Amino acid sequence: MNKAGNIYWDSASAEWPSATRSVPARRRRTKAAVSAERTGPWWLSFLIVTSIFVMLCVSINYRAFSVAQEEVDKNTRLAVQVQSLTDENLALQEEIHTLKTDPRAIKREAKRIGIALR
Repeated sequence: MNKAGNIYWDSASAEWPSATRSVPARRRRTKAAVSAERTGPWWLSFLIVTSIFVMLCVSINYRAFSVAQEEVDKNTRLAVQVQSLTDENLALQEEIHTLKTDPRAIKREAKRIGIALR
């Protein structure tokens, strides 16, 4: 055991090294030490956090506004398209009614198509 002990300890004896070394106590940080370590005023960090929060809110709201504006534009285009299709549908219904009831309209359409009527 002596030879093995010599590998790990400086002394030739096989005793464990003494644990009398004192571990330095952790230094307690006081408010004065913490405030001395700061490089800027306390309100600067508050201002930075607040400005980041405001920028985040503005970007989210701008995105929501732009999406809502796109939806309003799409709704307007669709409303115009529905109105034009409704007008076209009414015109076709009137033409169908005329073709069913007016003999002159029937003759006129037959001539246009190229069908000879008696």
